[in-house]
Amino acid sequence: MNENKRVKLIGRIVWAVVALVATVFTLTDHLGFLGGDYRPVALFFTSWSVWLAAIAAVLSLVSVIKNDEKTPQYVILIKFCAIIMMIATFVISAFVLPDKIWKAAYWTPGSTFKHFLLPIITVADTVMYDEKGSYRVSYPFVSLIVPAGFWAAVITRFCLARTANGGALPASLWDAYYPYGFTNVDNGHSLAGLIRLLVIIMFALLAIGYGFYFAKKDYKRK
Repeated sequence: MNENKRVKLIGRIVWAVVALVATVFTLTDHLGFLGGDYRPVALFFTSWSVWLAAIAAVLSLVSVIKNDEKTPQYVILIKFCAIIMMIATFVISAFVLPDKIWKAAYWTPGSTFKHFLLPIITVADTVMYDEKGSYRVSYPFVSLIVPAGFWAAVITRFCLARTANGGALPASLWDAYYPYGFTNVDNGHSLAGLIRLLVIIMFALLAIGYGFYFAKKDYKRK
């Protein structure tokens, strides 16, 4: 194994380890351990982004271990989707929830691994090791399937629950249906405002996706 592949292998091992540690934290942080709370794990966007990144990290590591001449296309697609999810996780944590990020209590080991270390390492691996011309023009749109599906499921779930509870959820059920404060339409936020914010985020993610696409486009290929 040459020096470049050795460095790549070490980087992929670090990425996979960080991803797996973050995956463990998606469980422990919401099962009451390590200062977490008891909330549905799948209710959080961060959980899904971490799980997808972990799959991408493990598959990418396997590709290096197998000494693939080129990374399999399905791995590249999964990794591209994970990148977009990770960027969304980082951006929401840093800019949509700024009231939390500046509090010391926010910087738990789990939060640090999930919201910051894993996104940074995932993007770094992409920038350094994804081959030129490996992305297809459809990937930015495909990458929106998981985040769009997640938010559609969250909104549908709490809308059905609100209907079953006479049009509004009691405060005792908020934690079970609203993953984040800005999603709570029973506490000063509107459904229209939430959907508008999510549409803006989706367009931003699409733009970021095409940023990666054009950055890695092989302009020499005919």
